[in-house]
Amino acid sequence: MKETAHPPAFWLFPIGIVIALGASAMPGEWPLYIVLAISTAILGLPHGSLDTAVAKQHLNLSTPVRLGAFFAGYMALGALVLGFWLVAPNIALAAFLLYSAVHFGDDVAQRLGRFGGTGYGLWILGLPVAFQAEQVLPLFEMLGATQAEQIVAAAPWALGIGGGLLTAALITRKERAISDWRDPLLLIPAAALLHPLAYFIAYWCFLHSPRHLELAARDLGMNSWRERLKAVAPTTLATYALALAAVPFLIGLPTDAALMRIIFIGLAALTVPHMLLEFIASPKRAA
Repeated sequence: MKETAHPPAFWLFPIGIVIALGASAMPGEWPLYIVLAISTAILGLPHGSLDTAVAKQHLNLSTPVRLGAFFAGYMALGALVLGFWLVAPNIALAAFLLYSAVHFGDDVAQRLGRFGGTGYGLWILGLPVAFQAEQVLPLFEMLGATQAEQIVAAAPWALGIGGGLLTAALITRKERAISDWRDPLLLIPAAALLHPLAYFIAYWCFLHSPRHLELAARDLGMNSWRERLKAVAPTTLATYALALAAVPFLIGLPTDAALMRIIFIGLAALTVPHMLLEFIASPKRAA
């Protein structure tokens, strides 16, 4: 089998695991929440902040009206996710985990195929829930889930299905990269040793987000960090403002639960329009 060149963040991810080990070893959970908030703000959110530039390149947004319609549709999809989460948090959380698995699979789908990519995503999400069920359960409950036990109980099934699909793709697909099997293997001890939030920091902030940002920036012809920072800054700052605007609505919650909802329900709302845009743009990139 032929192994392709290293994808972006090949060396950054092991460094992220070491950093996450340090965060996980700190006494109490509050240091983890602080590291989670900072790393998500700096390393996690910006990877979707190129969506406007991606839309301008791959969609016909040549007029202010069309650009405004894109923004309105993007925000409306996010608002629908937030509204659905308020009405049906259990279904919303389960759906978030499933479409996140599909989205994470995009990191390898070009080499391992859609089924292999979905297996990769299920593997990533299933590991911490299966290994750290007792710690994951209260985190899901902080997000409003009242049937978190059922969601946690499905994790071994997701892990088994994901592992089977991923293994089959690694065996049969010719254009695999070393990281396509190295990273899933590294995530096994990470899931066993790390607090679930530290695991999320390692994967989301040090692998998925920087890899996605780098690939999107290359596609847009942004070769310097100055160009990239200039492109991501407006949308990233707007996202920070929206997160701050949500704080008054969460005053009655414990601080840790409020932070969890801002981060993860906010990510759920942003992921749906982001995935839809990627679904539209990806075939045009390939062409």
